[in-house]
Amino acid sequence: MCSIVVRKGHIMNKNSKWMVISGFMGFSFFLIANFTHLFAGSSVLAGCLQLCVNTFVFVVWRKAFVQSHGLKKFVALIGTVVPIVMALTTICRVLVPALIR
Repeated sequence: MCSIVVRKGHIMNKNSKWMVISGFMGFSFFLIANFTHLFAGSSVLAGCLQLCVNTFVFVVWRKAFVQSHGLKKFVALIGTVVPIVMALTTICRVLVPALIR
């Protein structure tokens, strides 16, 4: 029973829990890196952190993709593609311009 989290009568397995946590973290760092400029260099630091977080997101969602089936497998497939797109966006919008300056 340790590997299952019960919430309001519904069963949520470990993959779903980590998918939610990693997705929220990845999207949060994406927003911080690409749309905030509070301090000089903060977007570059957030961009680097976002690449690390997106690696974690990709690994979690890939594991869920391999272990799931049906609609959940399709959702996990989208979840493995989105971090790659977000990472490429951050590289193009934040890190490359910072290196060129």
